[in-house]
Amino acid sequence: MEENRRFRNHISIIVERTGGILIAFLILFIPSLLENIDEAVEAGMELLDGKGLLVNLGILLLFIIIIAAQVIVWSKTYISIQDNAVIIERNTLNKKKNTIGIRSISNINTEQNLFEMLLGTCKVKLDTNSRSTADSTDVKIVLKKADARWFKQEVMRRMQDAAGEGAWEEDATRGKVPSPQVASPSMGTPSAGMPSTGASTRTAGSVAEEAGEAEDYDVRSDLGDILQHGFFSINVLSVGVLVLGIAGAVGAAAKTLGQPDVTRSLLGTASGILVAGIIVLSALWDTVKDFVRYYDFRAKRRGNKIYIRYGFFKKVEYTVPVDKIQALRFRQSFVARLGHRYMAEIINVGMGDDKEEQNSFLILYAAEKKLKERLAVLLPEFLEAAEQKVERQPASVWAAWAFPAAVYTLCVIAGAAVCGSVMTEYRQWILPGAAALELFLALGMILKFWTDGVNAGSRFLKLSRGYFARNSLMVRYRDIQYAEFTQNPLAKACHIKKGELHLLASSAQTTHEIPYFKGNAEEVIKRGMLR
Repeated sequence: MEENRRFRNHISIIVERTGGILIAFLILFIPSLLENIDEAVEAGMELLDGKGLLVNLGILLLFIIIIAAQVIVWSKTYISIQDNAVIIERNTLNKKKNTIGIRSISNINTEQNLFEMLLGTCKVKLDTNSRSTADSTDVKIVLKKADARWFKQEVMRRMQDAAGEGAWEEDATRGKVPSPQVASPSMGTPSAGMPSTGASTRTAGSVAEEAGEAEDYDVRSDLGDILQHGFFSINVLSVGVLVLGIAGAVGAAAKTLGQPDVTRSLLGTASGILVAGIIVLSALWDTVKDFVRYYDFRAKRRGNKIYIRYGFFKKVEYTVPVDKIQALRFRQSFVARLGHRYMAEIINVGMGDDKEEQNSFLILYAAEKKLKERLAVLLPEFLEAAEQKVERQPASVWAAWAFPAAVYTLCVIAGAAVCGSVMTEYRQWILPGAAALELFLALGMILKFWTDGVNAGSRFLKLSRGYFARNSLMVRYRDIQYAEFTQNPLAKACHIKKGELHLLASSAQTTHEIPYFKGNAEEVIKRGMLR
């Protein structure tokens, strides 16, 4: 491929960028229309006269302007791969050039939503080793599926060359193949730097498809595994919201059907019914999403990389360099704790940074023995940490908690006194409410004491935290950016400490609390960080 040649995103990126605006408008507009349906029917064609016509034309013009702006940006934005960088150029009025060094790329992943499946396109996502951009994907490129495979492989090959690992990339499913010639991602015409295919040329993707992807994955989940994962991922709070939402919707419908003019009553309360329906559907999706999100989950380890694929409505494919993994986490929901099941996630810059990808799965929910067997195949570097037993917080932690608990209790008493003097009609509820708050405090402290713990081993620090659910974090000392330790006066008297450690990850994953511990764990952590 020649230097400085450029190509564009697939034109469908315009639809993806503007589709959300249209959906948001419909969500805001339809409830208002239904709420005023009576007036709209009576007005009839008057909506097309005068002010109504101007409003409609204004909305239409706004959408035309938005789409036109996106078309201009698409047509003036070019992507190229040079020796040591991926270059994104935008030659609009405000010219912008984004240069991403090959060495700084931490991950290059692909995903495909339903719309992209229909069009045969695919989204390529680039992330870098940067704390400043750790909360968002640095670059998202939409290409035809074959072109996306080529682009991913080409970047990974150059990443390996930059790291001195060789000029060939052994892909997860495609074997060792040279850089392919592929068709243009832009409007079907041959793109600069990406020559059109001839009769005898084949992409890496086509080679894999013709071979039937004969290479097996190390871990492949069947229907039973997916159902098990979905069940143990259920959020009890979401189930409660779902039940209450359905009960409320049924009650509202029964009340409406009891009105003399059922049609007018339904139209008048359509907005409320629509909102209730959205809440119910949201809670329902939150309950069942893990049954379908990780459909056909597959993972394998090849050399220094882990390859992960899954998805039904959205197909994603991750390639994770092992040396970029900052930590491993075992997670248990409340249901999973009752069923003695565990799942594993990895923490690193570039995976799980978008909001919709907060959970970077490595192993789905399984019994402890099975989980460790799969971990030994996919990430044996952390198997030692998985075997470490967390030591529960010392009993003297109750003394350290006494002062903040006393402050909380005083605030509850003061709040109850103020509410009792101001809201006299609700006075009978204030005392039970204050008692409930105190009960929640006591329950939270008990659950935290049973769940939290620390183990400072020879190479790994293992932390366990939670209340009803439990999260166990395992991190190598050398991957800790920095650590802080604190003591309040009561903790100092009891010779116990707590702290925080910081990792190179997204903001949601960068800070992790170290529960109270007794002994020389602080010195072990500091020595491990300095090795």
